Amino acid sequence: MHLWIDAAAGVPEMTVFGMSPVERHVRAALKAGLPAAHIVVDLGASAATPALPADLAAAGLRVERRTGGAGERLAAITTGLADTILAVSGDSVVDPRLFTHLARLRETLIVAGDTTVPRALARTWSAVFGDWPQTGSAADCAVLLAPGVALPAADDVHALAAALVANGGVRTLAADGFDAHVALQRRDVPFWVRRITDARSRAAVERFLFDASYKGSTDIFTRYVYPFLVWPLTRLAARWRVHPNTITWISIVATFAAVPCFALGWWAWGFVLAYLMSVLDSVDGKVARLTFTASPLGNVLDHGLDIVHPPFWYASWAIGVVGLSPDLWRDGRLADDPLLTAAVTLLGLYVADRLVLAVYKWRYKGRGLHAHAPIDAAVRAVIARRNIFLPLFLLGVLFGLGRPTFWLIVAWQAATVAWHAGRTIWILSRGEAPRRAT
Repeated sequence: MHLWIDAAAGVPEMTVFGMSPVERHVRAALKAGLPAAHIVVDLGASAATPALPADLAAAGLRVERRTGGAGERLAAITTGLADTILAVSGDSVVDPRLFTHLARLRETLIVAGDTTVPRALARTWSAVFGDWPQTGSAADCAVLLAPGVALPAADDVHALAAALVANGGVRTLAADGFDAHVALQRRDVPFWVRRITDARSRAAVERFLFDASYKGSTDIFTRYVYPFLVWPLTRLAARWRVHPNTITWISIVATFAAVPCFALGWWAWGFVLAYLMSVLDSVDGKVARLTFTASPLGNVLDHGLDIVHPPFWYASWAIGVVGLSPDLWRDGRLADDPLLTAAVTLLGLYVADRLVLAVYKWRYKGRGLHAHAPIDAAVRAVIARRNIFLPLFLLGVLFGLGRPTFWLIVAWQAATVAWHAGRTIWILSRGEAPRRAT
């Protein structure tokens, strides 16, 4: 498949998370594996150079300047081309998954933006930062062209799509022909095309993309509290082109710096570092997805940290509550404290919970249990996880109830393991198929 970008339709100074729509198209296509030589940036009659950073300008893209409307300019590219070509507009953003999906097809079809993408964020967030439409417009389009197709006259890609539909014989990409499930986000996200015509629509598109990057099932703090911090931090990081791995490394340092602080009873420093990590853990993933900078290393660092660090925190919480009195160490009484036994039990329950969840993921080829059905997504909001335990333990420390709070955390983890094990056995015994997760 080739990609044709009508850069003449874009507004040069209009950016989305620090990138022009043209740059976003190029980076998404390259990320999907499209060769740079198959990407055509058409400037139209403009004498301006494309708003592309140096790495893309030197990547081997075809940059052309042709006169006429989009239909005429595109026809000059498709003549003699024995490959499909995807036409996108420089005033739009398109779902990056479409580049991979459409590359497998060999027909002419329209990708219309009138799909509905259910919200992941709470309404309270949009009430503060501004609303955005869940459903796009059918007039916002991308077009996949089969070799040899006759092109009608049209000023832009959107008009070209309308003309092809009016001429008949061209189908529109159907939602049921597209795998909408995003395993990493534990939700189904229909494909989308969104158009940017002014500052207001650009802001709405940014909010839409931010929402679309969120997981469908997550804890209550990640969904209802953290977005108020993650949103401005994500925008700044994208605008300043901070690589997500840099954010992840800061998060790693904060994570393990919190361990001795907790163990020594330096609670204020420990909780500041822990919450810094917890918020940045949401920021790095958003930046990676929204700026096409996700990498295998970043994925390992981010998700590896999520899996590895909780036992260190829990153990340091227990040690901090018990205290590191020299008398306890000298007399050998430290190991006799039942809270340390509880910490070991918590570690065992944590590992058991991860193993139970892995059974479902193995059976359903990478899908997560919390995306199986609405009840699983709802329970995910309060199950035993770092973001639930962190504020709970903070309150316990503030009110001098660190020890009973830790026992409550152990009981909470045990209940979570029992729930996940029960649900997994129930689902597998009934042979249930995953339901649509939004």
